[in-house]
Amino acid sequence: MKALFGLMLGVATLALVGCGGDLFTRTATITGTVVDVDFNPVRDAQVTASGTTVRTTNTGSFTLTEMPEGDVDVLAQTTINGTRFRGRTVIVNSANQQQGSVNIVVGPESQLATIRGTVRDADGFLLTGASVFAYLGSGSSQRALTDRNGEYILRDVIGNTTYTLSASGRTFRSDQTTVTVTPGTTRTQNFILRDAGLPFLNPPQNIGATSWVAHPTSRERGAVDWVKQKFDPRDRQFSATSRSIRSDMSVETELFWDRNDFADKFGIGVYRAPSSGGSLSGIDLYFDPLAPYYVDIGLNPSSTYSYALTTISALYPEFSNNTESALSNRIVVNTLNLLNLTGMGPGIRFNWANGSGAQSYIVYLFDEFPSAGVNQIWDTESNPTTGLGQTYTGPALQAGRTYYYVVLGVANGNSSRTISKVGSFIP
Repeated sequence: MKALFGLMLGVATLALVGCGGDLFTRTATITGTVVDVDFNPVRDAQVTASGTTVRTTNTGSFTLTEMPEGDVDVLAQTTINGTRFRGRTVIVNSANQQQGSVNIVVGPESQLATIRGTVRDADGFLLTGASVFAYLGSGSSQRALTDRNGEYILRDVIGNTTYTLSASGRTFRSDQTTVTVTPGTTRTQNFILRDAGLPFLNPPQNIGATSWVAHPTSRERGAVDWVKQKFDPRDRQFSATSRSIRSDMSVETELFWDRNDFADKFGIGVYRAPSSGGSLSGIDLYFDPLAPYYVDIGLNPSSTYSYALTTISALYPEFSNNTESALSNRIVVNTLNLLNLTGMGPGIRFNWANGSGAQSYIVYLFDEFPSAGVNQIWDTESNPTTGLGQTYTGPALQAGRTYYYVVLGVANGNSSRTISKVGSFIP
């Protein structure tokens, strides 16, 4: 259990001290999604952090590289039909770490409001570096940190919307409340964090794991997100972190478990082994008490990994035997390799190469480039093939028009997945 101790010290320092931005080496990467209040992706939004600006893809996703360690304010804004939308959050970065699937919820500027206040301990002392989260549901959250005066400000929250606010920090029991703010106003909400106790800790239950392999080009990202959500509809909007990134391909494991909230919970310990039964090592302390979802990226293809999780309370690492639960049941996941297309055959036949490790294949066909909001016009989900090709059997296609297709390969009871690049053809 001591493998997480060093990681915890880094997380605790950032969360409770509140380090500045450009004083640190720019080594972190932030990825995420910009969504509206209904959790629909917002394309072509401008996302800015530490002087760097990028725009979201068709699926609302963005990537900010070379971010500084410490507290980073991330602002998203866009104009839709003449109306300005805005949203923001604060990310706490560690060196060489990627923050994945960070949500920013944007709302019309005329509907935005502010929540501010103080965070104190039970003796009335103001706390510096405490985290205050504003949850909208479906995992979306906005975060602020208290300053040297124990004050926090949550800007650009959406008016007439109910938020769950949660203030927390290591060694303290979280304080939660529910508020609805009026557009254009500032709501004051103060918190008192009492000393954490030593509750009995159960490990996370009903852990599941799936692996995904995909080509890394940005052009394919919208299609990859489309296939993930179509084949395995899941709320992927929870904040998640990973400690390694690879550029030649995307290889990741999604972990999910039953959500279990209580006031003394600080986060989840993530343990991994490079085999099905080898020694587990701590790879992360996931500081998000409400999220039941984690992504581990930068893995190797054609490999076997196993994972176990622990529940960690706010007094960790003191009283280590009582502040981290036993390991959960171990879950094993196998990664596949890249799935490469080999072109079209006669009679509109989709072909792909052997070697990905997939055991069966599903073809998705589109009449426009696949991304958020695009529907397939034909697929083989109900009749996957085990061969290296599939002949089109749908309605007649329009001559001279460009069509696009993606092949999904699966194995190991569908828990291992690999996604091809987007192919195209003109019948």
